[in-house]
Amino acid sequence: MNIRNIYWLIIVVLSGALLFEWTSEKKIEAIESHMTLVESMGQIGLGEDHIAIENEELFIVISIESGSIIEARLKKHPVEQVVGSLGFRVFGNESAFNYYFKSGFTGSSPSYELSEAGEGYVMLVDKASGIAKTISLSDTDYEISVLDSVVGGVQGKSYAGLYRTSGRALDLKQDALSGGMMNNGSFLGVAMSTDSEPYETIKLNQVDKEGGVEALSRSGWIAFVQKYFFAALLGSDENIYNFYALPSEGGLYRMGYTVESSSAGSLVYEHEHRIFIGPKIRKDLMQRADSLELSIEMGWFWFLAQPMVWVMDNINEYVNNWGLTIVIFTLLIKLVFWPVTAKAFTSMAAMKKITPELNEIKERYKGDAQKTQTETMKLFKKHGANPLGGCLPMFIQMPFFIGFFFALREMVELRHSSFGIWTDLSVPDPYFIFPILFALLMTLTQRLNPQPAGMDPTQAQIMRYMPIMFSVFFVFMPAALGLYMVVNTGVQLLQQAYMYKKSNALLE
Repeated sequence: MNIRNIYWLIIVVLSGALLFEWTSEKKIEAIESHMTLVESMGQIGLGEDHIAIENEELFIVISIESGSIIEARLKKHPVEQVVGSLGFRVFGNESAFNYYFKSGFTGSSPSYELSEAGEGYVMLVDKASGIAKTISLSDTDYEISVLDSVVGGVQGKSYAGLYRTSGRALDLKQDALSGGMMNNGSFLGVAMSTDSEPYETIKLNQVDKEGGVEALSRSGWIAFVQKYFFAALLGSDENIYNFYALPSEGGLYRMGYTVESSSAGSLVYEHEHRIFIGPKIRKDLMQRADSLELSIEMGWFWFLAQPMVWVMDNINEYVNNWGLTIVIFTLLIKLVFWPVTAKAFTSMAAMKKITPELNEIKERYKGDAQKTQTETMKLFKKHGANPLGGCLPMFIQMPFFIGFFFALREMVELRHSSFGIWTDLSVPDPYFIFPILFALLMTLTQRLNPQPAGMDPTQAQIMRYMPIMFSVFFVFMPAALGLYMVVNTGVQLLQQAYMYKKSNALLE
């Protein structure tokens, strides 16, 4: 090892130590900040203007006067992995961020009073207009029922809406401790499902540009989609809805629906709204509404990623550990693609064996490109080698690997899920074990691969440091993705070594 390599090694080690220290401090700050919020909330209380109800999954706060749900927490999904942590907020108001739900009848602005409250329900009434609202929770579910009714009818239509300022979720941090750059890559915006378009998305800035969007549909749903947790308004087959997303007004974007009457001018007396507030778990969303599972954004290859998640769900039912599930599923993928992989490595082994002869041809016919090409093709034909043989089979596998990559990025099941010394697979590896292992495996793989004939020394030097450059990305990506890449690369290295040995190319 020369002095330059020692110098770079020292820089890498010091950089890793500084990054570890910085992330540790940020984690401590995040926990302390959250626990300070917990203490302050306990001191302030709800006050006379608000009332809270809860079940095993949800804790919601309701503004009595407006009837709006101004806060919703997921009790089984804490913000931090510490005792006493509050549940993740989907609805809430903090600093410049505000997100809440409101329903009623268009053209009416009731001022409610508390009529009755019990375990899991609240009844509000506006005596002047006769408009009443009942908000209730079942014992164990993420859905909220909101029943709006009026004695004598009103001229307006029943509506339900989500009101939200721009920006990311309250409790989903944007730093490296909560997924780093992967969080920023997740979709953030409005999604709706109608009978004409099963899944359609639009970002908030696009809502402003287009002046809003509307869609008429029987049944369907509309939601604001964000990473891991979200809120959705679910329609029913008995009604026709006008779904909408309107531009910002006073800093608030409005998205929701009005319930269209079956005949013009008919009066709306009562309507029950269904609101889902919870985690984006595919098998759960599929049971609630058609196409609701598509709110788990999985990129261009979602049609491959969705079945992969289904398979992992079934594996995890037996092993009950998502880290082990990822390992098993990665091994299954490598096994399924073994015939294709074997063909690629056989071709690469053939290329490796003739590399010395290729270099000799390039040197012998230097300056005569046509002769070099002719002799090279003769050599390929003689040994049955194909320079593209190692590439094409790999391209076939790429959509599956990309789909799996994005599936892992969006899976809420990985949040606060442990695997050995890693306590949360949804955040970057705090010990940098996966990035280091990936760099080592890539270096070993690089040594097996045939170096292109006549490669420029500068290019060769760059290729030498490519494993380190690639491994840096996994410093900022969730540990689950690092685990996947380490297992995938490790198995691929063993497969390649096996095929090279079989082709007598391992020691070439």
